Amino acid sequence: MTVRTIRRPLFAVGLAAAGAVLALASSASASAPVRVGAATDGAPLTAVVLGGIGKIDASGAAVFVPVTLTCSQPTQVDLTVKVAQAIGDTMRTGTTTRKVACDANTQKVRIAVTATERPFAPGVAFGVVTGNSCDALCNSITDEHRFDLAL
Repeated sequence: MTVRTIRRPLFAVGLAAAGAVLALASSASASAPVRVGAATDGAPLTAVVLGGIGKIDASGAAVFVPVTLTCSQPTQVDLTVKVAQAIGDTMRTGTTTRKVACDANTQKVRIAVTATERPFAPGVAFGVVTGNSCDALCNSITDEHRFDLAL
């Protein structure tokens, strides 16, 4: 048996394995939730969604970010909201953590995020909101995507 006759079957097996991995990866990503993390069964916090438009205030020193929470039962949620905005070669950022009471419904809250070094400006930004709740079960849900900042 020569090296050439051994390589061909190994190459074919390698191609088949790569195809299987790609097929599994694409089918798994197709069924994954798009923006809202899945909650653990029985956990009180079931969804956290970052809103589409943040309102700039105080000449860009802060932005009010809309967040929608859904809880299956009353609980306290630790919300962390991060905002990043690139304008030219500069970056504007801010992070805020707040404790929010969530009742057994869907509710909207506005979280103020203060700019760290440079003021926010109207335009596109990227936001990340993470909700953490610990009652009988602990769970964490994150939503992240681009959104608009407006005056």
